[in-house]
Amino acid sequence: MRFNKSLLLLASFLAVATAFRRKCKRDIATFRTGIGFYTWAASDNWTVVAADLCSSVKDLQDMNAGPTVEEGNVLRVPCRWRIRDCARIPGSDNGYYTVADDDELSLVAADFCTSEDGLKSLNNDLLANNTTLTPGLIIQVPCTWN
Repeated sequence: MRFNKSLLLLASFLAVATAFRRKCKRDIATFRTGIGFYTWAASDNWTVVAADLCSSVKDLQDMNAGPTVEEGNVLRVPCRWRIRDCARIPGSDNGYYTVADDDELSLVAADFCTSEDGLKSLNNDLLANNTTLTPGLIIQVPCTWN
């Protein structure tokens, strides 16, 4: 009997939950930099929405009417378009991200609401003395929003 390494690899990836980042809509009416709108979903709570938008619960509540919100309500939120997503590690606030062409450590860090030093700390064995990312490299990143 032959062991199928591809099947093992597939099974390990299926054990990781895929996160879907909440996206904001930019405020194009006033062209205010960094401010946008987000429509509250039934499964949302302040903590995960704040984490996804690189904000705090207090800041989000201060920008809006307060702590009470219902599905379909449109909230004012900090809004910066993030292009990267992660696959969350079950039972952890971290996930995996596969480095793409032209990724830079500072840009990856910003998309995951952390600093270059924060990413280096999570990936000490891979990034300790290196700021150059190699496409295909799988690194750990903060992934609290799913």
